[in-house]
Amino acid sequence: MRYLFILTQSPYQSSLAREALDFALASAAFNQQVSLLFMGDGVFQLLADQQSQSGKKNIEKTLSSLALFDIESVYYHEACALERHIIAAELSLNATPSNAKEIQLLIHTADKVFNF
Repeated sequence: MRYLFILTQSPYQSSLAREALDFALASAAFNQQVSLLFMGDGVFQLLADQQSQSGKKNIEKTLSSLALFDIESVYYHEACALERHIIAAELSLNATPSNAKEIQLLIHTADKVFNF
């Protein structure tokens, strides 16, 4: 199964960002083909040198473990990043910038789409 996780929450606003990543890692551990798409405020999850808030695990550390779970398809909505003044050089991992048409294709080719 091809799973697409759409992450739209900022990293430490609520537990949704963390839960989405945990769900994606668990899915990959059970041999599902997992892709991640960061949109909206979710693009903030990709920033390098994050300072997590007290009591919350650092999302950047979780993102660095994606390769261990064979999650290599990581995308972000380029327009959302630009609206938030984020450039590719500021990202903590190598994610592919995507436009609306490419995102539509990602969604249509996935067997299951999870929106967080």
